[in-house]
Amino acid sequence: MNTADFIQRLPKAEMHLHLEGAIPWDMTREYADVSLPEIPEWLANDYRYNDFAHFGETMRLGIQRVLTSVERYQMVASAIFQTLAAQNVRYVEISFGANLVLGKGFSVTDVTLALKEALPQGLSGAVIGAFNRERSYTLDDELVHAVFNSPVDGIDLHGTEILQSAQPYADIFEAARQRGLMTKAHAGELQGAESVWEALKHLKVKRIEHGTRSIEDETLVQYLVDEQITLDMCPTSNLKLCVVDDLRAHAIKTLFQKGVRVTVNTDDPTYFGCSLMDELQLLVDVLGFTLPEVAEVQKNAFRAGKLSDSERAAIFTEIDALVSEL
Repeated sequence: MNTADFIQRLPKAEMHLHLEGAIPWDMTREYADVSLPEIPEWLANDYRYNDFAHFGETMRLGIQRVLTSVERYQMVASAIFQTLAAQNVRYVEISFGANLVLGKGFSVTDVTLALKEALPQGLSGAVIGAFNRERSYTLDDELVHAVFNSPVDGIDLHGTEILQSAQPYADIFEAARQRGLMTKAHAGELQGAESVWEALKHLKVKRIEHGTRSIEDETLVQYLVDEQITLDMCPTSNLKLCVVDDLRAHAIKTLFQKGVRVTVNTDDPTYFGCSLMDELQLLVDVLGFTLPEVAEVQKNAFRAGKLSDSERAAIFTEIDALVSEL
């Protein structure tokens, strides 16, 4: 069995996916009031965003022109999920900006339900309502109430770590845990290992989105191993946002070898030009993972996901059977 066949057949989970960054480009072109290229410049392998603000500005057109109703959210989610299902993805965690939904005058509950209804048969998932640390109003009582009174499965903290500490969100994350919600936060992407420590200390999360720069602190790496913290990593995203200069220097393999629970994901696939299968392929081609190691990375994802013990066991049995064919 060659690598491509193995990766296609491997049951997969996408753990770090932003709805806004996965709006299909053809939808953005259809609804935009300006002419847009069929193949955008950022799909080039050597393309790099100037900074995080440049990346956010690039995404804004799709957000403004496509996400104009709850029905559009569902339409986008359905297209995203169909793409994932074609890659043999069995479980997905998709996040949406709760502040953006409320700012557009929509109900967080309605959007959450719309996303859940878009899941096709054979693909289970969790819907994550995200706060944005770049926006001061994300601590507004109305927004917190809207999220906690919706059927979201969890919360996340989005945005660059540089602009605001995670500390102001500590009470929100504690309240989420008391409600039985999943909690995770972005850290260790645009700021160093200290931002990961901060998220772990103040938000008490067991899931870090990215965490790439954890490698800068050996004490932190050992803590991640000891506490079984999962890093939902996104190599192509890190390359195009200049978190790493070269994919061969990405920390995911070293962290994996040290025993950290890592997963691999696409982040904002439309704007980074990657699919989940692409990310798994580069683990092998660029980062030196063996196929059994790729399978273990996928097991890490299913370990972290909101699955029943029986669902998880069935998927592990399927993965083990595939590995045994090698």
